[in-house]
Amino acid sequence: MANLSAWEAVLEDLELRVDAAARSITGVTDGGRAGSVSGVAVSAGSTNDMWVVPRGLGAIPAQLAERVRDLLQNQQKLIGELETARNLTAKHLAAVRAVPPKRDARASVYLDVDG
Repeated sequence: MANLSAWEAVLEDLELRVDAAARSITGVTDGGRAGSVSGVAVSAGSTNDMWVVPRGLGAIPAQLAERVRDLLQNQQKLIGELETARNLTAKHLAAVRAVPPKRDARASVYLDVDG
């Protein structure tokens, strides 16, 4: 039974981290329409620390198999959303870099059309 409760705690932690990551990109991948980034429920919790691979838990209990599949599906969906956000950010950065630098307003600007 300890194995089951330990795995449940690990899965809860991973689910919270997926939720936090999904919330962090809201507004980036959905054009500013909040709530459309991921289909997972938003949970409270501290997920700012680095995730550490759990040791000594043994095999995942069979009764958690569906939960693990759901978590994997949500992680894969989030990976796609992060790639979309990264690509959108790269496009925005390219557009910003394409803007010419500010010119000195004191400098004269003339166009010689006669040659």
